[in-house]
Amino acid sequence: MEFRQLVTLKMIIEKGSFTGAADEMGYTQSTVTSHIQALEQFIGAPIFDRMGRKVVLTDVGHRVMEHATVILQEYEKMQNLNLSNGEITGEIKIGAAESMTVYHLDKILKTYREQCPNVRISLLNINCNEIQSQLISSEIDVGFMLIRNTSKDVKIIKLNEEDLVLVGLPEKATTFNQMNNGQWDECFITNEKGCSYRTDFEDYLRRNQITPAHKMELWSIEAIKRCVMTGLGVGFLPYVTVEKEIQDNKLIIIPYTKPIEPMPLFIGHHKDKWVSPAIQKFLEVTKEHFTYVVN
Repeated sequence: MEFRQLVTLKMIIEKGSFTGAADEMGYTQSTVTSHIQALEQFIGAPIFDRMGRKVVLTDVGHRVMEHATVILQEYEKMQNLNLSNGEITGEIKIGAAESMTVYHLDKILKTYREQCPNVRISLLNINCNEIQSQLISSEIDVGFMLIRNTSKDVKIIKLNEEDLVLVGLPEKATTFNQMNNGQWDECFITNEKGCSYRTDFEDYLRRNQITPAHKMELWSIEAIKRCVMTGLGVGFLPYVTVEKEIQDNKLIIIPYTKPIEPMPLFIGHHKDKWVSPAIQKFLEVTKEHFTYVVN
């Protein structure tokens, strides 16, 4: 077994394919394949199930990746034993939901880049449940999560609480109280399944036996807001994402009984992951940002 084979394995998992790993590493696809074949020969079992273009780790593959992660982390520790002039180098992979990316992360990344110009940053926009899964599998280093239930395998730091609001045009202000036997004559415009605050609102509707007339799934918060502002329906979003539109009287908050509690916002990393100088500095910059924002 060679160290580079473990690096290739990690890259395949991050990119989701042999082709993506080859492009990122500057290898031919045949070289990537040969690395994995050699590793499988060393292990004595297949590491991936090949299903068309998609690759999925086998049970053995998951165990191999656990050991590979430890080895690669130890290598990274050795790289950081002698930081020249205290300079922080390396790489950090961040997972964040769209609301975090658009309304907070730009300022955090700007400050971090000023303080750590030689750290490579990768940013992945995914929903909060997927962020937690990728933290557990070590596909990302840190993740921002608007989520209520966190895994025991993830070490978390609470940053803030985000208010959640039901919004629509002013003429829809009383729409939530105008129902016929639980039928809500409104279109609920929402984002993808798995989003934590969408799940919260759908659970609320279910508990109260309320059924919207229609549901529309869109790909981004900006798309949801634009459709709500044209009168197509209502949306349930973190207040920070609609604050400006509310201040400009383009949207209003629609009142409803027993409003849903604010959603905790965490930053987290795997509990067993080595916190490199690059990650530690990112955590510090993030906490400083939210100390300023909250206070």
